[in-house]
Amino acid sequence: MSMDGRYTFPKDTFASILTSGLLGEQYIGLAAGGDEVMLKDGDKIMKTNSAMVLEELIGRFLFDKAAEDDSF
Repeated sequence: MSMDGRYTFPKDTFASILTSGLLGEQYIGLAAGGDEVMLKDGDKIMKTNSAMVLEELIGRFLFDKAAEDDSF
């Protein structure tokens, strides 16, 4: 990934794969940390969050709801 040189991020920045809206396009979101040392050309972002898959979330929700209903 390349970034415009006008933007700098601390070494402890988090990178996440996010979705624009409910079913929109995916993009990489960067959440800057508080480290005083900045990322340089060639550095790797070590702190990442996986993408959330909407179908998995819905499936988990429905499975949990079904389990709750069976307990009555």
